[in-house]
Amino acid sequence: MARDMKPGTWPSIALIYLHGVLASASLSKVIPLLGDLAAHLGANPAQFGLLISLMTIPPAVLAAVAGSIIDRIGARSALTAAAIIGVMANLAYLQAGTLHAFMAIRVFEGLLVVGIYSAAPALIMATTGVARRGRAMAVWSTYTPVGMSLGLVLSASFAGTGNWRGGYLIHLILFGALVLAGRLLPRSPVVAHAAAPRPGLLSVLTQTGPLRLSLTFSALLMMGFGMSTVFPDWFALQHQVPVGKAAGILAMANLTMIPGGLITGWLLARGRRDVAVLAALMLLATAVSLPLFMPGLGQPLRIGTMVVWLMTQGAAIAVITSALPRVVANPMQGAAAAGLLSQLAAMTTFVTPLIWWPILHSGNWLLFVAVVAVSAAAALLLFPRRAAGAR
Repeated sequence: MARDMKPGTWPSIALIYLHGVLASASLSKVIPLLGDLAAHLGANPAQFGLLISLMTIPPAVLAAVAGSIIDRIGARSALTAAAIIGVMANLAYLQAGTLHAFMAIRVFEGLLVVGIYSAAPALIMATTGVARRGRAMAVWSTYTPVGMSLGLVLSASFAGTGNWRGGYLIHLILFGALVLAGRLLPRSPVVAHAAAPRPGLLSVLTQTGPLRLSLTFSALLMMGFGMSTVFPDWFALQHQVPVGKAAGILAMANLTMIPGGLITGWLLARGRRDVAVLAALMLLATAVSLPLFMPGLGQPLRIGTMVVWLMTQGAAIAVITSALPRVVANPMQGAAAAGLLSQLAAMTTFVTPLIWWPILHSGNWLLFVAVVAVSAAAALLLFPRRAAGAR
């Protein structure tokens, strides 16, 4: 009989991490399919932008409360339930015959994001020791670029073909594997708090640290997710290449966020101040956004600039996730704090395409730079500082 993995080991962390990767792939896998959804289901650009955003409705409404519930029922069970939802959603996509059906499934699919984005980091924090926790959370921060790249590759491989839904079938199989592997997930240690009452479902909202950190992450998403939603079409327009090819280039470049996150985790583990690291990254992101979107650049230069941009984004996200354990005042609220971060991020993710897509169609690339600059400034101002004397 299969046994649980030993809590806090790297194989255990890796299995939890895979849930985050597949959840992020759910967000991005629709992006290369604009042409197919237009041809087969009649989607126009405005409807396509809405389709991207619809998956964020459940986390935008439920994530904070769901995180508190997950703290009660257990992160391990929540991850398995979310993987089952992933199987069901992808199976439904294979059968859907109308755009409205796709939209309804997209909302349902958002439930897996609610579960995974709250439960996975909470389970990592609960099962890792102090010495490994910071590095583990820095590794966790890379689930977004890996998952976004996986989703883009899944769909871009089939975009424009008669089997344009093939990515959904592969995603279904991958989620099915996670359901089977659910028995190996580690169990959170039982923490006794006999004298302390259980926190209320929304008590995390009253804590300044988790709230400010969640708002900081939302500001990063406004610039990072915004770029990912429009860049394949922007790149294709600027360099006269198919959107599928542009999405594939972005998918590969997204992987450079991983070393950005890991390097940041290494720097923070050696005592670098997280606010100073974030300030440098926000200045760099604003500067790099100019050549990233400037018309007239050659492909090699734009791709090189994109790599620098994505490494910066990966590093900034690692700063946020590494700070999550220190802003959680109560060890019984790990999933609640992660859920709050996920809820505000989902709200931002819903709004982001509605801001970036009109800019794409306006042709005024300086507006992209303006959104990046404002988001970078907001992230730096909102980021929670350490208390004086805190390590």
